[in-house]
Amino acid sequence: MTEILDVDLLAFERGSAKDRLATIDGVMRSLSTGFVYTKHDLSENMLDETYDVLSEFFALPTEIKEEYVASGARGQTGYTGLLVETAAISDTPDWKEMLNWGTALPSGHPLRERYPHRYGDPVFPSRHISNAAEILTHFHECLVELQTRFLRIIATGVGANENYFDTMLQHGSHLTRAI
Repeated sequence: MTEILDVDLLAFERGSAKDRLATIDGVMRSLSTGFVYTKHDLSENMLDETYDVLSEFFALPTEIKEEYVASGARGQTGYTGLLVETAAISDTPDWKEMLNWGTALPSGHPLRERYPHRYGDPVFPSRHISNAAEILTHFHECLVELQTRFLRIIATGVGANENYFDTMLQHGSHLTRAI
C-alpha cells in the first residue's frame, strides 16, 4: 500500500523556499494516491464546537432530523437519511446519514438562478440546536478558505501562478458534508 503523505500547509505559506518546495513535492506525490494529510491552523475550539453541534444533531430522533430534509435540493443542503443515497457503482442504498450545508449566494445571483439545487439556502438544525447556523457556517467558511489555500500548493506544483484557482473558487458550489 502506498503511504499517505503528511504535508505542512503552514510551511508552504510561512516557510523558507526549501520548505515550500518540500511541501509542493509532497502534495504532488500525494496526487498518485488521491489522499494527503495536512497540518493546518484551524482552531481546536472551532473544531470542538462544530463536532458538538454535529454530535447533538445526529443524536436527535429520526423524525426530528427529517424536519431538516430540503425538498428539491438533491442532497446539496439539509439532512439526508439512511438508505436514501446509492453509490453510482451499486444497487444497494447506503447505510449513512448526512447533514450537508454551504453558503447561500444572494437572491438573484446568476449561479443561483441557473443552478437552484446547488445554490439554495442552507438548512441548519437551529430550531433544535442553538447557534447551529453560526457555528456550522463559520466552520464551512474556514474549510473553503483552507481548500483555497491548499489549491495554491497544487497550482504552484503544476507550474501555474499560485493564485490560479482563487477566482474559480469564488461562489463555487462548496458543500460541507458531515456523515
